[in-house]
Amino acid sequence: MNVSMIEKIIKYNRLQMVLFCILGLLLTQGCTSVATFPTVARAGDTVSVMVGGTEKARKETIAVTLTDINGLDWDLQALGLVRSVFNLRPDGRAEGSHYSAYLDTYISWSEGHEPVQTVLVINLPVDVPAGNASLSINHSVDDDSSGIALPYIVNIEVIPGTGNNDDFFRQDAFAGELTVDFSKLEPAPHAKISFGITDGIIIGAASLIVDFDETIVVAGDINVYTPESTVRGSVVDAGSFGKTQRMIYWHQDGQQLFIDVVAPQGINQAYLMMYLLHPKGLSASPNFNILSSKIYDVNGTEIVLTPTLEYFP
Repeated sequence: MNVSMIEKIIKYNRLQMVLFCILGLLLTQGCTSVATFPTVARAGDTVSVMVGGTEKARKETIAVTLTDINGLDWDLQALGLVRSVFNLRPDGRAEGSHYSAYLDTYISWSEGHEPVQTVLVINLPVDVPAGNASLSINHSVDDDSSGIALPYIVNIEVIPGTGNNDDFFRQDAFAGELTVDFSKLEPAPHAKISFGITDGIIIGAASLIVDFDETIVVAGDINVYTPESTVRGSVVDAGSFGKTQRMIYWHQDGQQLFIDVVAPQGINQAYLMMYLLHPKGLSASPNFNILSSKIYDVNGTEIVLTPTLEYFP
């Protein structure tokens, strides 16, 4: 095997190793982290930064400032060096997901989203001087589950030498050498339907009808994603598995979505949410709108509860 091929394999495997280490931290700490990987890099290198856990952060809205050893600030957003912001999720079989302490598994849901580790990928400026530096990171979101106050301050050591923008090459059997497309890891446009967090209402079943503008989005392009929850018990009671089970069925008739939820053991409102996804590039908003909703408890009695819908283009 020649040197060029070895270098390509190393680059391809580097992204896998970065993601593996980030997920390992997420699972062992029980919640979301703030750190870089690696903590040592050259000018011009690509680094990954863990920036808490939030489903609302986006590449365009995150502010990143690098302060070098001389105290000079580099606005990485203005320099076009912020490459991507995306979320990672743990393996559904991961021990930490099922057997962590209650508060460790509940914290993200209390902020309105499933457990995620938010990752920021940036390039360092090619002419930043060697020496100890720091990243100051701000994002204007209200659902961060890290518990760390903004701005995040992350230390990084810039070592001598000239690095490079890592494209994380992979080999395709038909197209040859390809670079990673980070946009494929970023969220598709979607509407989020949720049922509240703090009231402690237990839902046994729900039925929703959602309208959309069929002249804007093709009905067959809409998909529904529903995150699982493995949270059990409470602070005072370890509880048992089963009470976050729910079955969700949905279909569309070309003009409306029909979504039905069944949770025989009852599910806390905080753990029930769904996302209506559509492809990028629509001419306008698809105008998702909940036309009607009926919510029931485990005994089949209707509950006065109004779900909310929030759209994220």
